[in-house]
Amino acid sequence: MLPPNLPPRRESPSPSANPSSDSDDAIRLTDDDAASSRLSAAQVGYLQDPFASLLYKAPMSQPGGFGPQGGIRARKPPLINVGTHHRTWGIDLLVDRFLQSGGKQVVSLGAGSDTRFWRLMSRATPPDLVKYVEIDFPHLTSPKAQRITRHRKLYQYLDNSSDPSSMAPTMPPPGQHSYKVSKGGTQLSSPLYTLIPLDLRPSPYEPTSSISSILSDHVLPQLDPSLPTLFLAECLFPYMPPEDSKQIIKWFGETFGSCMGVVYEMVGLDDSFGNPNSSLSQVRKLSIPGSIFSTPESQAERFTSPILEGGKFDNAGAKTLWQIREEDVGPEELQRISKLEILDEIEELRLVLDHYVIAWGTKGETMSSISL
Repeated sequence: MLPPNLPPRRESPSPSANPSSDSDDAIRLTDDDAASSRLSAAQVGYLQDPFASLLYKAPMSQPGGFGPQGGIRARKPPLINVGTHHRTWGIDLLVDRFLQSGGKQVVSLGAGSDTRFWRLMSRATPPDLVKYVEIDFPHLTSPKAQRITRHRKLYQYLDNSSDPSSMAPTMPPPGQHSYKVSKGGTQLSSPLYTLIPLDLRPSPYEPTSSISSILSDHVLPQLDPSLPTLFLAECLFPYMPPEDSKQIIKWFGETFGSCMGVVYEMVGLDDSFGNPNSSLSQVRKLSIPGSIFSTPESQAERFTSPILEGGKFDNAGAKTLWQIREEDVGPEELQRISKLEILDEIEELRLVLDHYVIAWGTKGETMSSISL
């Protein structure tokens, strides 16, 4: 459940740069952490996610046996499976409430191998989305674009012209597709979904470069500022300087009159639980400049801080995964997942879940009531 790293920007950030560099390996490893945890939770039965095995293939060096579809089945410990379930449950609740409140656009920052778009659009009644944008580094968007174009179960959802009363999307004629792959195979564009290869960090070699200009130049053209918009940042901000994550929140708050942000992060890195995880990050050569937001309260306050000026959000809140377990998951679901694996150490589970937080901020009248 370790968050992904944002290493220092390379001198040559070109998508064609050598993907085997130490920095790229560190990023790929952290995406492997998240994706393999989701795949494990789905395989054991914690999550209903038929897309996890399509969008993620574990490295051959990863321990584990071969799964039923030829991929490596790396089953995670029960603690991680439960944590992945609660993380998904909490974020899904917020996303659903955003959509039920008239939300039309979603931007997922550092999306990696995430499957949320396909889980949403494969519902019997899919949401009335106008645009879903995913952003990540080129060496992560490239394999994702390839997997999307290889699997009909993935690319069939890229067009928003499907009949919402139908259980299956409308398929284009044979040989024709509603998507376009560009930028050397690292970008995929379609009417409903766009995958963008993008480094959000300002380049030290471009004095005029800024996060707001990067977002305005590369992301805003995909969106309509007049529509309610959600941004997701799961395990992204901890490894960004606080000023950079502030600029991202501020940009969304300034650009969209009706907006919501959801972040998922680890907190309490300075206590007895957090220190070992911090040490592991050091072994992986991961710095954690965003660890100053060390409590749920500070995570929520980053949305409403006066330093955001015109980008300040109206309301904010935060819950630990333990609070989500106690207040939001529900007894029937807890009973269901309790039968999947033996988990005796409830106090240990609470210790782990108390160190992971989902925080959210809302702006605009239609978004004001959204909370957990």
